Amino acid sequence: MKKAIYVVTVLFLFSSFLMAQEKNVDLKPTGGNPSVVFGPQTDETFVDIAESFEGTFPPTGWVKYSPDGGTGWNQQTAGTAPVPGWQGANAVTPVPNGLGGSKMAFCTWNTGGATSNDQWLVTPQVTNLTSNAVLKFWVRKFSEYNDVLKVKISTTTNQMASFVDLQTYNYIGTTDTGWVQKTISLSAYAGQSVYIAFQEVVADNYNDGGALFLDIVELNSGNIPVELTSFVANVVDGKVSLAWSTATETNNSGFAIERSANGVDFTRVGFVEGKGTTTERNSYSFVDNSVNTGKYTYRLKQTDFDGSFEYSKSIEVSVGIPTEFSLSQNYPNPFNPSTTINFALPKSSNVKLTIYNALGKEVATLVNGTMEAGNHSAVWNASNNASGMYFFKLEAGSFTSTKKMMLIK
Repeated sequence: MKKAIYVVTVLFLFSSFLMAQEKNVDLKPTGGNPSVVFGPQTDETFVDIAESFEGTFPPTGWVKYSPDGGTGWNQQTAGTAPVPGWQGANAVTPVPNGLGGSKMAFCTWNTGGATSNDQWLVTPQVTNLTSNAVLKFWVRKFSEYNDVLKVKISTTTNQMASFVDLQTYNYIGTTDTGWVQKTISLSAYAGQSVYIAFQEVVADNYNDGGALFLDIVELNSGNIPVELTSFVANVVDGKVSLAWSTATETNNSGFAIERSANGVDFTRVGFVEGKGTTTERNSYSFVDNSVNTGKYTYRLKQTDFDGSFEYSKSIEVSVGIPTEFSLSQNYPNPFNPSTTINFALPKSSNVKLTIYNALGKEVATLVNGTMEAGNHSAVWNASNNASGMYFFKLEAGSFTSTKKMMLIK
């Protein structure tokens, strides 16, 4: 299949017959200066990575480079059609396990330079790898055009010159690979601290360069006793509700909950016992009743039976009347059989919170009536529902928001 740049003389007569995966050359960048973009800065020391690109892009601690002058890696949302930069009805699809959320990292020929592609997305540093360290990620390559994804590693800095090739994926003549999970052992780097880079590179983006999607990037250093997969805070009826989950635990005595009013000085406000050693997913919660109006920072201090400990990421929450309508992601997610949905109302409103299945059929109404301003929550017990994707929709006055969730039995 020839690219549009070579068929412009017949484009007018045959535009309705263009193949579904033809590039849209109207989106072609015109070049520019090489650029670098950093995600939001943080003082946190990263010891592990579990990134699904749902928030700010690039994510906190990540950095992207565009030495060819293009816009570089960006963020796309599942359901977008056609695939950005391409013609036809082919849509951006989510990772099949349902755990990747609705967004992902994305790059293609028209996010590269004027004639060639060199697009980098670099992780934060992961420290002190062991022989069990492993990198996992999901990738999808779309279109018949040849493309190259290089996974690189650096043991010094996150600057491009410091990276060496770790693994190269050459995509040749495949229309759509679908989502595929890749696993790379990092045992050769035991005892070292590393950065990982994902580089999409082709010398001629008219004759090469497809579309690449990246999601659920996980780097386990191998020395973390507890794999924390989520940690969230919500305000419900003037109290702070904390919830977190783990994928695995080793010799986990439990979690001390620490709170700070200034983000610096922390005080222990509670303790939740751990599960010892387990490979099953576990969910935990804690409610802090002793808070007044204001902003608070929380963190978890996970302690082993031998007294060693690790701190989680810190999260902030504001206690008081909300300033805007909002609908939070349900927790836990995935869930079985119950999950909690939190939402905020800045003023008294007529509220309806509805659950739909993947076919758009209403399966439950959790709230339907007038509610006062504040932070609220509702619990959905899906014991009588089948596994699969569901959607929850909040309608409050003129405000409407819909999110998806996964029930796994």
